[in-house]
Amino acid sequence: MNFTLRFPTEIIFGNDTINQIGTKARQLGNKAFLVTGKSAMRKAGYIDKIIDILKSAGVDDIFLYDQAEHDPSVETVDKGVQLAKEGNYNVVIGIGGGSAMDTGKTIASLMNNEGSAGDYQSGKEITNPGVPFIAVPTTAGTGAEITNNSVITNREKKIKQSIRSPLMIAKVAIVDPVLTKTMPPYVTASSGMDALTQAIETYVSLSANPFSDTLALRSISIISQNLYKAFENGDDMSARENMAMGSLFGAMAFANSALGAVHGLAHPIGALFDVPHGVICGLLLPYVMEYNLPAKTERFAQIAKSMDQYIEGESDEINAHRAIEFIHNLITKLKLPKRLSELGITRDDLPLIAKSAKGSSLNNNPRPTDPESLVEIMLSAL
Repeated sequence: MNFTLRFPTEIIFGNDTINQIGTKARQLGNKAFLVTGKSAMRKAGYIDKIIDILKSAGVDDIFLYDQAEHDPSVETVDKGVQLAKEGNYNVVIGIGGGSAMDTGKTIASLMNNEGSAGDYQSGKEITNPGVPFIAVPTTAGTGAEITNNSVITNREKKIKQSIRSPLMIAKVAIVDPVLTKTMPPYVTASSGMDALTQAIETYVSLSANPFSDTLALRSISIISQNLYKAFENGDDMSARENMAMGSLFGAMAFANSALGAVHGLAHPIGALFDVPHGVICGLLLPYVMEYNLPAKTERFAQIAKSMDQYIEGESDEINAHRAIEFIHNLITKLKLPKRLSELGITRDDLPLIAKSAKGSSLNNNPRPTDPESLVEIMLSAL
């Protein structure tokens, strides 16, 4: 068995580790381009606190670019690159959920590469190292702090596509669970379902390996035990810390493996219907699991064991279905949409979604897919 591992990012994990951002940033540069959104982070005063920490460490020129949307666009990235180049900023910091980190990561990567973000969606390669990038996640979900890609939306073409390069990986990731307390319940739920989907898809992926298996199963176990707790009580710091850890383990797993049909479908649905990524992932997950079950029954039974849903003496198939039932029940408890029709999607929309689905996620799905089978999956979720 052959596989490649990628962990070049320095990961700093723990409560109040955000206090180290000044020292880490100053080691990389003295002019910071700070990327975030107009979110609860600002209302809670964390952005001002981070700016103060940076200034105290000698990062004396800071530009706050608070334009990150929930699905970052080509236009937002290109505008950020222009501003960062004009100011000669030498370190980029992305603070927020996956969208803010993907925006910052792409801006950092393109500062020393010519062209629009849209060009790199279309196959243009990133050839020059960008400026150093520091990722600070404030959600427990996407894993963007350690991955080598960003997901960018081209609103004109209505496509949501990855830009991918080993040169995009963050130099430093500061994972401070305290920052995730700013998430409202809905964001806790949707980002948590993204993290759980990533771990499950990684474990059954055709690219799975012993290293990713170990991390993915641990991620599934931690998230299954803690997501609802964090949703129900956002001040439960044990649940918040566990969710941050579970999300990180899942990201480390899929960064060294691949995802599946849930993510293959989630990207076009997000681009066409402007639905938060984690909401789509959670909705589709049990239906894609059902589709994939014949190809990986034993692995889905192992997932049930990690969820503490496994019954000794029962068949792998029965236990695999217990994992699927657990997901259905969890979605209900998290008050997330359970049907595509709740998102305004109709039967007539499904062929276009299926036709638009592509990429490595589908190629690594454990059971082969084609437009017809993808439509069938979505019909079951309609």
